[in-house]
Amino acid sequence: MRRRAIRGLYTGTVVLAAAAGLLWTAPGGAVAEEGAERPARSGGTCVTCHLELEEPELREPALGFGQDVHDRDGLGCVACHGGDPTAEDADEAMDPARGFTGSPSVREIPILCGSCHGDEAFIKKFSPNLPTDQLAQYRTSIHGERVLGGDAKAATCISCHGVHGILRANDSRSPVYPTRVVETCARCHADAELMGSYGIPADQVEKYRRSVHYEALTRKHDLSAPTCNDCHGSHGATPPGVSSISNVCGACHLQNAELFRDSPHAPVFREQEMGACEACHGNHEILPPDDGWVGVEEGTVCGGCHEAGDPGGKVAVLLRNALEEAVEVSRRAREEVAGAERAGMLMEEAEIALQEAHDEVVKARLAVHAVSVDAVEAHTGVSRKAAARALELAEAARREITVRRRGLLVASAFIFLAIVLLILKIRQIERPGG
Repeated sequence: MRRRAIRGLYTGTVVLAAAAGLLWTAPGGAVAEEGAERPARSGGTCVTCHLELEEPELREPALGFGQDVHDRDGLGCVACHGGDPTAEDADEAMDPARGFTGSPSVREIPILCGSCHGDEAFIKKFSPNLPTDQLAQYRTSIHGERVLGGDAKAATCISCHGVHGILRANDSRSPVYPTRVVETCARCHADAELMGSYGIPADQVEKYRRSVHYEALTRKHDLSAPTCNDCHGSHGATPPGVSSISNVCGACHLQNAELFRDSPHAPVFREQEMGACEACHGNHEILPPDDGWVGVEEGTVCGGCHEAGDPGGKVAVLLRNALEEAVEVSRRAREEVAGAERAGMLMEEAEIALQEAHDEVVKARLAVHAVSVDAVEAHTGVSRKAAARALELAEAARREITVRRRGLLVASAFIFLAIVLLILKIRQIERPGG
């Protein structure tokens, strides 16, 4: 009887979670990667009984809960499922008269989690800095709205955080750790069949993985690089509208946003309801920017709207020319400086000038967002001067190398002549009668 009752409870849980796409089996989910065999400490007879069961779907939650942040804080099974964790008999432990509620429905999950996480007095006992507005945010999200409307496939708390084995967000094994967020979102948003039922593309994750943001996050280990929830929100997840994407980008790219707001593009984009940043950079597949984007040739970004003869096209050509000229002067100067350094010359002053030239080119590329030839040339002009100074220093070093080589040649000739004369003198002395 006890085994049948327990099996009925957890079979219901598994079916519910699987139907909603919520059963978490990845790292940080039901069974954590590290220390997965440590049983829960706060589960009482719930854990004791489930550890005796052979069925994985009944036994693993008891093992996984041993890694759960709630277990570590002393909040056992009863905190979510109710019942009596001191009862030895399963029927008594799961008696509704003792508060047993069983497995919550999809619609009940946010409310259940929010009953603790929205209680400031309660939650501060365990984590003083943990926000208590997650439920309020979730209810405004597209996920929350769908769940409230009866959609059992929409994401709830356990879709992202897991079920038994919930880890702290700053734990690198957690499914909501920055480097794992995209995998978590991909479980639904890369599912073409599931997304197709909502009329949503399923290629966002694939595109994001080709972006500069993903490369910075995963290859350069820059945890400040944006992932899904940085742009869409976490608990209050919602797709940003066309009018707000630029505000999302501008939260990090502040200077770019300010330059664009004062540019001639800004009012035109507003009038035509075009997205600012994504019109040129895209949204998920944001590739490394390149000077080749500027111009009116085929494949350029500017050429998508402008032609060579119109005012915008002429500006684009001037911007491209200014950038290319500055980059070319810097390239020649760097080659000359490198040659002098290989010859053994100290070129510290030239290296400083080259760095200044590079920095000004970077500023010029930033100034492109102002769509102003004067703003760009204000920096490319400084860059050219700095590169020219480095080039002059390199040429002076080359002349110095020539002078040194000539002096070395003359000195070598004198030394050779002195050696010859010395040898002749020695031979003269060594002759008989010398």
